[in-house]
Amino acid sequence: MKKILLMLFLPLFVIISCSSKPEYKTPEAVVKASTKYLNEENIESFMTTILTRSPYYHDIETNTKKTFEMYDLKYKIENIKVLEQSKGEAKVEFTQVTTKIKGPDFKNNKTTGVHILQKEGDSWKIYSTEMVDVVFLDQKDPHN
Repeated sequence: MKKILLMLFLPLFVIISCSSKPEYKTPEAVVKASTKYLNEENIESFMTTILTRSPYYHDIETNTKKTFEMYDLKYKIENIKVLEQSKGEAKVEFTQVTTKIKGPDFKNNKTTGVHILQKEGDSWKIYSTEMVDVVFLDQKDPHN
């Protein structure tokens, strides 16, 4: 009887565990996950950090795929600060350093921006991003 019960529930467990998408419980969690997936060049996981109803969703997906095809970049978040947060929306300031590992000409940079996040179900997602400042880094500086 135990074998029969196990065989009945195992497919259900597999369906449930495979169909669940990651949830980002805090604004900081979605920003960190987004950066992690960019470093892994994992477009499917990266897109789970973007709000599906964002008018920028498809452009973000297209541009990120093109970037992955052209470059191997390293992304590092240096700072995350929640500026505002309500029940369904948050503004998060971040500082990110992006450096080229491989690919055509690219200017390593340190960018400060603000993500507008919104809730999708119980998960925070990136709705849009505004770049506030970009500083181009010395390509020969080994500390970048």
